[in-house]
Amino acid sequence: MTKLTINDIAKLIGVGKSTVSRVLNNDSNVSKETRKRVEAVIAQYGFQPSKSARAMRGVGNRTVGIILSRLSSDSENQALAAMLPLLYANQCEPIIMESQFNPQLVREHLDFFVQRGVDGVILFAFSELKESQIQDWRHKMVVIARQYKSISSVYYDDDRAIELLMTHLYGQGYRSITYLGVEDKDTTTGFNRHRAYQQFCQRNQLIPRSIQGSLDYS
Repeated sequence: MTKLTINDIAKLIGVGKSTVSRVLNNDSNVSKETRKRVEAVIAQYGFQPSKSARAMRGVGNRTVGIILSRLSSDSENQALAAMLPLLYANQCEPIIMESQFNPQLVREHLDFFVQRGVDGVILFAFSELKESQIQDWRHKMVVIARQYKSISSVYYDDDRAIELLMTHLYGQGYRSITYLGVEDKDTTTGFNRHRAYQQFCQRNQLIPRSIQGSLDYS
C-alpha cells in the first residue's frame, strides 16, 4: 500500500490540507468533530509525518544539552540513565558534555549549545560555579546538586538527611558520633551537612567530632 500523505488524508475526509496540518500541530483552531475525523483516519492508516516535514513546521525533535561534572561519576551516570528514556520518549535529543569542575568549560559548552540552538540545558553544578556565570540561561536551565535562587534546581535536602541519620543513631543509644565529610568550603557536599551535624550535637548536648578533607577525583 502506498504511504499516505497529508493531501490523501484531506481528500479522504473532505477538508483542506491546512486543516489536517493544524490537527497534526495540535492547533486549537479546529472543531472537535473535524479533529476526530482526521485522527480516526490517521489511526486507521498508521500515518506518521516525516521528520523533515515536522522540522519545516517547527515541531521537529527538540535538543537538550546535558553537562555532567564527570563522565566517570557513578551518581551522575545513574541520574543520566533515568533521564535518557524520558528524553527519548518525548522526542528530545541529548547532547552530553563534561565540565570537569571547570567553570570555563561550562561557559564554552553553553556557547556551543547556543550555536546548536538547544531547547534547554540540564547542568550538574559544583561549588566553584557561580550563579552569575549561568544567569543568562535561567529560563532554559535546570541545575542538579546545587541550589540557585533564580534558576530551577534539584538538590539534596542535606539538613534533613543528616537530621534523620543522627536521630536514628541517637535513638540506638549512640552518643559518640563522629562526622566524616568534606571541607565546609565545598558548598555542594560539605557545608550544609556539617552544619546540620553540629546543630544536632548542640541540641542534644553531644560533643562534636569532625574529620574533614577535600574531594579528590584524580
